[in-house]
Amino acid sequence: MEQPELVVYREAWLQGAAAFLMDYLVERDLPRVEVRVSCGWPVRGGVSRRRTVIGQCFPPTASRDGKPQIFISPLLSDSLDVLGVLLHELIHACFGCRFGHGKEFSQAARRAGLAGPPTATTVGDALRPVLVAYVQQVGSYPHAAITVKPKEKVGSRLRLYQCSCEPAVKVRVASDRFQARCLVCGVLFEQVIKDE
Repeated sequence: MEQPELVVYREAWLQGAAAFLMDYLVERDLPRVEVRVSCGWPVRGGVSRRRTVIGQCFPPTASRDGKPQIFISPLLSDSLDVLGVLLHELIHACFGCRFGHGKEFSQAARRAGLAGPPTATTVGDALRPVLVAYVQQVGSYPHAAITVKPKEKVGSRLRLYQCSCEPAVKVRVASDRFQARCLVCGVLFEQVIKDE
């Protein structure tokens, strides 16, 4: 009889990765912290026009059980990217989310092998082989990225009417049968139909 394929759930993968990365951070003189990790939309930012928040760590004081809570954005599916973001958030957790992206965080991120500005770290060259080896051992992140499409802009439900004045007097009305005269030019307002 054929054995069923072992299903690894996304949160189990993330929790295992957090344990592996926490051991890695302890080797670099950061304190061990127990965390909860999940895939979910960050509270601030999410998807916006200006930036995308791809990870967030809530301090232990925000949780009833006193454990930092880390969320990895569902926009991410690449295993190395997820591990890099998770490592970034774990460093915040090690400091109880007290220092933001200041000097303490920045120095710890460099020791851990993260590169780039502290607010947008990436996996550095020395860290990459460690993470690749981990993914080869446990398998890829079991998640399909969610693509968020912006909502289509809904135009006004009001109809635009204008008169013959220069410049035209314009009014918006919720009727297709609006009948009124402009008090300036005396002409009936006509509905403006936009070409699509």
